[in-house]
Amino acid sequence: MNSLDKKNDTIFFILGIVSIFIIWLVLSLAINNEFAIPKIDKTSKALADLFSTGNTYLILGRTILKIALTILIAFVSSLLLVILSTLSKKFKAFISPIITLLKTVPVVVVILLFLFLFSRNTTPIFVALLVIMPIMYEALLNGINNIDDSIINETKMLSKTNLYVLRKVYLPLTKPYIILSILQSVGLGLKAMVMAELIAQTKNSIGKEMSDYRAFLDMEYIFAWGLIMITIVIISEIIIRRIKKKIAI
Repeated sequence: MNSLDKKNDTIFFILGIVSIFIIWLVLSLAINNEFAIPKIDKTSKALADLFSTGNTYLILGRTILKIALTILIAFVSSLLLVILSTLSKKFKAFISPIITLLKTVPVVVVILLFLFLFSRNTTPIFVALLVIMPIMYEALLNGINNIDDSIINETKMLSKTNLYVLRKVYLPLTKPYIILSILQSVGLGLKAMVMAELIAQTKNSIGKEMSDYRAFLDMEYIFAWGLIMITIVIISEIIIRRIKKKIAI
């Protein structure tokens, strides 16, 4: 991608953000109900108020750490499942309905079930893990399935499938799928985690903060936390894309 294309992408990215705020402004004026859609200026004040308290930074630190840990566990688990699925068609057939079940079961059902099995603090992590893992598994498996058959056949002729072949052949060829799965996991994982925190009433969490502000009808603070979540996802995507350009798996 040349510099002109990058510049155009940046311009349209900014225009997209501006259009979101314009839609927000129009809806807030049209509905004229701050319990539904708060004004931008009040949300901005709420955002400034949140960042003026130390508890906000504690919650952000915990959230980023939890989502990063969840993605790491999901990636390692998915990678192991994909390796087993690649080596054994029987295992691939066995795991397929389980992955389908994890994709289709409602998140709320999983949250309520896990609340009986785990503590309020660990439930959001397990919920996010079950949401992320099927996405990563299918992305990695699709990446391997899309490798050219001639490369696979040549690799089999030269060597058996082992950790060295996986690291030097399969992982580099599936890198775009790995990056894509991580990018998707940040947003989906964060949404699932916050939903679980809200229902589980996890202390020092974004979900608990939103629940408390909802009880007092402070919608501007809920929107402020929503903006913070969006910012976390955007910054994460920027960091991941830059890492993608600098490293080779």
